[in-house]
Amino acid sequence: MGKFDPLTSLRDERRRRRQVAELRLDWALLANAAEGPPNGLVYILGAGIDTLWREQFPAPFGGAMVLRLLSSRLESERPHKVEVHCSDEDGNPVLQQPVVLNLPPRTVHAEHPQGWDLAANIVINLSGVALPKPGFYRFEILIDDQQVRTLPFRAVQPPKSDS
Repeated sequence: MGKFDPLTSLRDERRRRRQVAELRLDWALLANAAEGPPNGLVYILGAGIDTLWREQFPAPFGGAMVLRLLSSRLESERPHKVEVHCSDEDGNPVLQQPVVLNLPPRTVHAEHPQGWDLAANIVINLSGVALPKPGFYRFEILIDDQQVRTLPFRAVQPPKSDS
């Protein structure tokens, strides 16, 4: 019997995960505003936020997070959970409770091509998120209790003008 190799075990686990059809995060971004109507498209304004300029603090985030999730037919027919946590540079939570979205099972129409991933676009309104002070922040995204992405950003005050 061979000796346990944690690196080999980790590689094997990653290989198994890739073979399992799961709910996957295709992309995520922060934007000034976004809308996800039922036509399957996402309308995004001011995408790619990494710096927020605010005159005073505490200040509202004042934007949205947009996620595009992909899944197989089988995974679409199962429930899933998406969580978003926000913390400051010291690891202190900014949200009293994380944003939790329980995605119900979806019915896949017979005409949907076999092997074609199903997409779900999610727009999360972050206008009510209060940033207590200037600094570095991060949104952490979890799918089914596994962290899949971190979206870092900073909040800064513009320099005071001498006029």
